[in-house]
Amino acid sequence: MAETLAQENKNLKRRRRRRRLARLLLFAFVFFGLGAASVAPEHDLLVHVNDVTSAYQFDFIDWESQALASELGRRLTRPRIPSGESEQRRLVEEFLALEQQVRDVEREIDLIYASRSGLEEGFTGARDLEQHLVQLRSAQEKISPQVELVLSRQLEAILREEGFALGNQVFPPVAFRLVDPPTALILSPRDKIENRHFVGLEPGLEHGRRSDIESRLEQRGDVSGYVTDIGGLGSYPTMVINTSNLTALIDITAHEWTHNYLYTFPTNIAWGYQTLPRLTTINETTATLVGKEISRRIIRRYYPDWVDRLPPVDKAGLPTPQEPSEFDLAMRRIRTRVDQLLAEGRINEAEAYMEKERQKLVEKGYHLRKLNQAYFAFHGSYAFGPESIDPTGLQLRKLRAASTSLQDFLVKVGWLNSYDDFQEWLVQAGVE
Repeated sequence: MAETLAQENKNLKRRRRRRRLARLLLFAFVFFGLGAASVAPEHDLLVHVNDVTSAYQFDFIDWESQALASELGRRLTRPRIPSGESEQRRLVEEFLALEQQVRDVEREIDLIYASRSGLEEGFTGARDLEQHLVQLRSAQEKISPQVELVLSRQLEAILREEGFALGNQVFPPVAFRLVDPPTALILSPRDKIENRHFVGLEPGLEHGRRSDIESRLEQRGDVSGYVTDIGGLGSYPTMVINTSNLTALIDITAHEWTHNYLYTFPTNIAWGYQTLPRLTTINETTATLVGKEISRRIIRRYYPDWVDRLPPVDKAGLPTPQEPSEFDLAMRRIRTRVDQLLAEGRINEAEAYMEKERQKLVEKGYHLRKLNQAYFAFHGSYAFGPESIDPTGLQLRKLRAASTSLQDFLVKVGWLNSYDDFQEWLVQAGVE
C-alpha cells in the first residue's frame, strides 16, 4: 500500500513538472517567438494591420495550447506504430498516396465548378466527389499521428548520430503536426526591400480576401503587402504542410526543427529573426541547407525507392545548385533592377516596372498573382531561392563544407549575435 502511494505521488509530481514545462514552452513561444515575429515598424501601422486583419488572424495561442497538450499526451501514451521498418515505410507511403488522391479529387472538383456548365449531372458528380474527398481526408487523419511519430523517430535517429542529443534524447525533441499552416501576411517598406512585419492569417485564405488585405494596407502609402501560403512554421510543435512528395515532407520537417534548435541559443539569430533582416536571411538559409542535407540522409536510409529522385550532390555532399530556369533568371534580373530604382528613390517607377514584368511572366504561363517589394522581401529571405541575389546562400554552403560536422556548423550559426559575427566567421574560415 505504501509503495503504491509513493508511486502515485511520484507520478503526480511528474505530471506537475510536465504541466509546468508546457506552460513555460507556451509562454516562451508566445512572448519571445511570436512577439519577435510581429514587431511593427511603428505603432500606427500595428493598429492599422490589426484593424484590417483582425477577422482573419490565426489564433496562435489556441493552437499552441492544444498542440502542446496533445504532444505531452503523446509522450505519455505513444500512438501505436508498426515495429518493422518496412511496415513503417508502407504506412508513410499510404499517407502520401492518400494525399495525392486528395489533390486529384480537389482538382476534379475545381474543373467541374470552373466549367459553369449548369448541367445537373455535372454538379451531382461534384457532390459525389466532395463526399469522397471527406472520406479520403478522414482516412488520412486517422493515420496522421502514426506517420508523424514514424518520421519524428527517423529524424531523431539521424540527429542523434550528429550529436544533437543530451543523453539519448534529441534536444529539442522533434515534434510536428501535419496541418495547413497559417497564411502569411508580409509587409515591407515601399522604399526598400525588407521583411519588416509578419502576421499569421487563417489557413487557405481565399484570393479575394488576400487582395483586399493587401490593397487596404497599401493605401497607407508607406508599405507594400503580400499574402502568401507557407510550407511550414517553426512553432512548437512545428507545423508542416501536407504533401505527397516524401522528400519535400522530410525536408520541411527538418527545416522547421532547425528553427527550433537555433531558438535554444540565448543570444542567437532567432531572437532577431524579424527585426534584423540579414539575420533572418542567415536563419532561413541555414534551415534550408540543413533540411536538404538531413532529408537526403533519411531517404537513403529508410526509403530506398526514393533515392533515384534525390538531386545530385557536390564533393562536400551538399545538393548541387540547379541550373537557373527562365523564371529564375527573370526574377533575378527584375530584383536587381528594382533594387537600383529604389536606391535612387524612384519608388513609383520601381512598382510600375514590377507590375509590367509580372504581366509578361503571366503571359508566359507563370501564375504570379503579386510582384512587389513584400514579395521579394519574403522570398528573398531564402538565399537559395531564385528571387534572392544575396551571396549568403553560397557563403553558408562553403561554411558548412568547411565545418567538421553538421552540429559544429549549427552551433556556430546559433551563437551568431550580429551580421558582424557572421562576417568574422567568414574571415576565419577563409570564405569569400
